[in-house]
Amino acid sequence: MKAMPETATAAERLGAWTAALDLECVPHSVRRIAVRCLIDLFAVCIGGAEHRISGQARALALGEHATGPARLFGEGARISATGAAFANAVAAHAYDFDDTCYAGITHGTAVIGPAVLAAAEAAKADGRTLLEGFIAGSEVAYGLGKATGNSVYFNGWWGTTVYGAVGAAAGAAKVLGLDARQTTDAIALATLGTGGMLSGLGTDAKPLTCGFAAQHGIRAALLARAGAVGPARVIDGTRGFAEVFNDGRFDPAPLGRLGREWSLLEPGIFVKPYPSCSASHAALEALHEMIQSHALTPGDIARVRCHVPRLVAISLVYDRPASPAEAQFSMPFLAACMIERGRVGVGEIGAGILADPAIGATMSKVEMIEDADLSERSLAGDIGPECARVEITTTAGATLDRFNGVATGAPGKPMSDAALDGKFLTLAAHGGLAESDARALLSRLRSIDTLETLHNLVP
Repeated sequence: MKAMPETATAAERLGAWTAALDLECVPHSVRRIAVRCLIDLFAVCIGGAEHRISGQARALALGEHATGPARLFGEGARISATGAAFANAVAAHAYDFDDTCYAGITHGTAVIGPAVLAAAEAAKADGRTLLEGFIAGSEVAYGLGKATGNSVYFNGWWGTTVYGAVGAAAGAAKVLGLDARQTTDAIALATLGTGGMLSGLGTDAKPLTCGFAAQHGIRAALLARAGAVGPARVIDGTRGFAEVFNDGRFDPAPLGRLGREWSLLEPGIFVKPYPSCSASHAALEALHEMIQSHALTPGDIARVRCHVPRLVAISLVYDRPASPAEAQFSMPFLAACMIERGRVGVGEIGAGILADPAIGATMSKVEMIEDADLSERSLAGDIGPECARVEITTTAGATLDRFNGVATGAPGKPMSDAALDGKFLTLAAHGGLAESDARALLSRLRSIDTLETLHNLVP
């Protein structure tokens, strides 16, 4: 890509890089991670389409949007690209089972993927173009997250709706073939309309605003293609994103390294083995390992203390959840499921499990403690940002202790391809897809860059 002038704004740098990106120049390792992200996206969309909030989102989309080129997960209908991006992104995040990235603390794929897929269907693009757009959108979202740092999240803004919307605009712009100027406008328009606060954790607003962000991103790209112009200094200018969202903190250096350093590799992508906030995963894994290694039954456990860093403490905010959505952000509930049922899957995320007296009794044994030492060490990068130390006191009076610095699924301890395939098939079955059809779809997704058409890719 031609060197940008020093006076170029952040939006202009992102727009120029996106427009110039060529899949042939993307390392194989990056492409492999992107394909895994898309496999996981389809898994959570198929499984999540059965969720109550996904059905409500589809009904709204079908009522508001005309028949179009983009297909809905969980519904045979095709509607406009903006409507499909909204409804499919809600399904992707309904169970909080989709991937996340620590650059901006963002559920990027759940926003960027549905927007890019809808744009690709609208443009009658091939699989190569879809993959190229997804990589572009992901790198823009996470690059911007690196430039601002995670203080945006700690200030109370939800990175998924902030960085995800910008990435969705960039990815959709790439798929639609926008030039550098138009892509800059798409990114600027998307940035201008971002928002979403952490107060939505554990409510319907979380998956719904994920849908809003995807729709907002693709809409910004479509408007830019039509000639709409955005404020080029919206990210790093006066009263821009960095000033308003992040107290003026902004490091442009990560944007200059786009294409030389890849966020899909570093910090990488966390693919979840549990349908809950990623902040719970290290503790759940440690608890499961302790139960297995010591052959503990629920009756053997008198007390559980989960020592966690601040990032975990501010994310898992419900000690006594009153709804399934709150339960996904509750260490006591999730730990109780692991103790009583030996697992945490989509079958555990429901009102029936929440009302189970045994779960309620075991929840009272679980305590989450914000640990200053873990907070300091995690912020310094010495240990994982969502680590946990789990301490079990048994009814016999023994004390068991285990530290888990990085949960399985995190970039430092990645989920295997076989485990990802297993997650895909399990969620496909939950969504009512026959195993033969699920395996055929999985095969197509593995070779997404060779597909000449995306027609009927969405089941």
